[in-house]
Amino acid sequence: MSQIILTLRLKSFHPYYINRFVSMAKEQLQSFGHVKEKQFFLPQRIERFTVLRSPHVDKKARDQFERRIHQRIIRLTFSTIKNIENFPLSYILRNLSKMAVGLELRITYQSKK
Repeated sequence: MSQIILTLRLKSFHPYYINRFVSMAKEQLQSFGHVKEKQFFLPQRIERFTVLRSPHVDKKARDQFERRIHQRIIRLTFSTIKNIENFPLSYILRNLSKMAVGLELRITYQSKK
């Protein structure tokens, strides 16, 4: 028996967009059929930086900014190759382009003996 694991790593500056994408993907998976799905929440990454307001006179006048990156991993497990061939990945990618979510995709093949 073999399994195919599709791993989607989602990144966004706001968690609302990730939640929206996940709910849309769950709807699509339920209509698709038998697929095991797991979610992993990763810690958010915070980048802080300081910028000088005026480089000439006021060296002490500075602005501080931060950027938060929210991340989540969704692991989809397919039991057969036929299931992944019928999987509507193009539909998910098309809707992903409308949202502010970055995607990293990995496909792994595991054989169980």
